[in-house]
Amino acid sequence: MPVALYSFKIDEDGRTRVGHIFLAPNEQEADALQKKHADACPKYGPAFREGKTIDILADVDTLPEADEESLEEFLALDGDEEEGEEDEEDEEEETPEPEAEE
Repeated sequence: MPVALYSFKIDEDGRTRVGHIFLAPNEQEADALQKKHADACPKYGPAFREGKTIDILADVDTLPEADEESLEEFLALDGDEEEGEEDEEDEEEETPEPEAEE
């Protein structure tokens, strides 16, 4: 199953400011992409080797195409709600309060 491996570098002050996303057809390939990037990147590499990253692996239905629209959709930045999703307010139906007896 395709995966997205999200990796966030922890800065010296304990905050995260930079994140990477490794997209691959499976976890093994995502791990290989992450290691290859860590071997080449002078800022990410040391943090990765020292365990100063937070890594989150997520299964995805499909990998995005290499275009802005597909990537925005993958990141849910297109502003549209997913089909079938509604605001919680819309899901809650108002129940009329019973009338008080006199």
